[in-house]
Amino acid sequence: MTAERPRPLPLPGTQHSVNPKKIPAERDFVALSTFGASARWTVVAAAVLLMITSIYLILDGAQGIGAGPISHLFDLATNPLIGLLIGVLATASIQSSTTITTLTVAAVGTGGVSVPVAIPIILGANIGTTITASIVSFSYIGHRANFRRAFTSASLHTWFNVTFVAIAFILESLFHPLQRITGSVSDSLVGEGATSTGRGLFTVFAPFIENVGADGFLGAFLPHRVASVVSILLGTALVLAAVRILNSQLSILTAAATRTMLERASGASDALGVLSGSVITAAVQASSVTVSSLLPFAVSKSLKLREILAITLGANVGTTLMALLTALAVPGALGPYAVQAALVHVTFNTMGALLILLVSPLREWVIRLAELSGRLAARGYSVAAGTMFAGYFLIPAVIVVVYTLLTG
Repeated sequence: MTAERPRPLPLPGTQHSVNPKKIPAERDFVALSTFGASARWTVVAAAVLLMITSIYLILDGAQGIGAGPISHLFDLATNPLIGLLIGVLATASIQSSTTITTLTVAAVGTGGVSVPVAIPIILGANIGTTITASIVSFSYIGHRANFRRAFTSASLHTWFNVTFVAIAFILESLFHPLQRITGSVSDSLVGEGATSTGRGLFTVFAPFIENVGADGFLGAFLPHRVASVVSILLGTALVLAAVRILNSQLSILTAAATRTMLERASGASDALGVLSGSVITAAVQASSVTVSSLLPFAVSKSLKLREILAITLGANVGTTLMALLTALAVPGALGPYAVQAALVHVTFNTMGALLILLVSPLREWVIRLAELSGRLAARGYSVAAGTMFAGYFLIPAVIVVVYTLLTG
């Protein structure tokens, strides 16, 4: 009888044959250490400071070359329809309505863009940002039923914005309600003809801008006008970088809370869904992130379309925070106009959410269009992709180019 050979010890790091404890889905995430979380919050604070500094660099450059040359950059947008299409095209290209609206509000603060010109661009940005979730839905290619449910969920964002942008665009062209309402609110917030609440921030950042901008470091090596242009381009690039940093860091910091809030919204009231979407998006500053995170819930059927729509509405409201913060940082007499432009974004999304919640036919309209889009997209992936490309890029680009040639 031979002795039984001893079993070899498992290698370090290998898994033992013991069933691990089942972890609830809402707790299945990578937990950050105190140091790790603190480091990421420090990066978030630095990104906020970078964004504010970037706005002042843009303003400094604008003052250096005057409002006239800057306004030429937005000359095409003086036609409301072209402004709308530029908003769609620009936002779909970089997939961030926050960035486009923030830059538009900053442009209003320079005096290069008026509020009436900014309104269609901001409306177009609301449509352009809906492309992200639709692109993410293509990750479910290979299983048509799952793809249909994912695309339907993404289309709720699309059809809500398309419907209400169409309504708002027509009403604004005829009666200017957004311009009137936001003008009154802006006057009550910062005072008619006031110099904006951003003056205090300006005194903090002024020394840095004076040493770096067109009258500082850049001006020491470049002609004043060239230095001013470089200041605007540098400020714009830094805004893009700051928004990206905020999105990435806040997405990680709020990952666990985001999943928990989304799941707890299931079966709850529409108001709670809107609140959850608003809070999550205000934290990550990207409505496309919130809307895209809903796709797995749609595929697994753990959230109904009505519940997904409520959270999507909240995401639209939450994404307006960054533009408003940017406006409040604009110093000088143009500050109230920047606030007014930011309030256009807030008012449009808030009023749209309220109307969807209160008017059942509107809610059913959006849901049925989304379901139709999902069914059609599931019939052919290439047709769905081609339709998206044409709607977000090809058609707007062709119209803008033709308009430029005809008016050039």
